[in-house]
Amino acid sequence: MPLLDRERCDTLVLAALESAARNGDEILDHLGRTTGRLPTPSVRQVYTTLHRLERNRLIARASGDGRRRRLTDTGRRVLRARVSAAQAYGSALKVLTAS
Repeated sequence: MPLLDRERCDTLVLAALESAARNGDEILDHLGRTTGRLPTPSVRQVYTTLHRLERNRLIARASGDGRRRRLTDTGRRVLRARVSAAQAYGSALKVLTAS
């Protein structure tokens, strides 16, 4: 599986945590089921990303289960901003390629 760039991997992991707290294996399973044919991060990328996102305070350990992570308020804001930027980019591409 090809390596994803850091921002895409971060965004996919944040999105996987939007609906529920998950551990690394659950994130991989969720991404595999929901992203279809899109490239998904490797096991190593997911765990490295979890550590980085936690260090940057975008995610935190879920209370009651130290293996699972959840989004912080900051993580939710970052995810919303990244989704909005991706949608704007997609809209711009549609306009540019429509002619």
